[in-house]
Amino acid sequence: SITPDPRYLFMSERHTEALAHLIYGVRESGGFIQLTGEVGTGKTTLVRSLLQQIPDNADVAVILNPQISRHDFLSAICEELGVPLPHSTNNIKTLTNALNEYLLENHSRGKRTIVLVDEAQNLRIDVLEQVRLLTNLETTKQKLLQIILVGQPELSDLLDSHELRHLGQRITLRYHLSPLNPEESVDYIQYRIDIASQKSGLKFDRAA
Repeated sequence: SITPDPRYLFMSERHTEALAHLIYGVRESGGFIQLTGEVGTGKTTLVRSLLQQIPDNADVAVILNPQISRHDFLSAICEELGVPLPHSTNNIKTLTNALNEYLLENHSRGKRTIVLVDEAQNLRIDVLEQVRLLTNLETTKQKLLQIILVGQPELSDLLDSHELRHLGQRITLRYHLSPLNPEESVDYIQYRIDIASQKSGLKFDRAA
């Protein structure tokens, strides 16, 4: 199966470090978190592992298809979180107000709210600007919404661009997941064989 399965997540030194960064960011730092890596380095599987360790006092909206308009992006977040919406949700202001009310209510109950966007390099510029505006939702002491952007290396280039510098400056934690080295690749293959076969003794030798 090509569907990411957390059971098969091989925790190399870099994956362990990346997951530790994400968990720390979710539990402690607030603000923006950015995770990048090339295709196939394990970002999505790592994110699924993270979601299994989200604190009980946190609500999470996961956006998997970011190639959408600002309106649809906000609608998707509200739908994921179960935000009560008025009958008319045709404009962005209505959606933002409803989301803000939900965030304030969550905050008053001691709950945190997290939006995780996978394949975030596909976000349109105007949607990324909307992401920045969402981080303006705050009390006098802290942000009401934490955002995790996960994507390919182009995401870093996008956030470092002059056009999005105001968003880039708000990222409190960045981690780039690099590919496995040859030694780690051997351990990775053996690990997956052990999980798939559910027994020991089946070895993948160096020649193979």
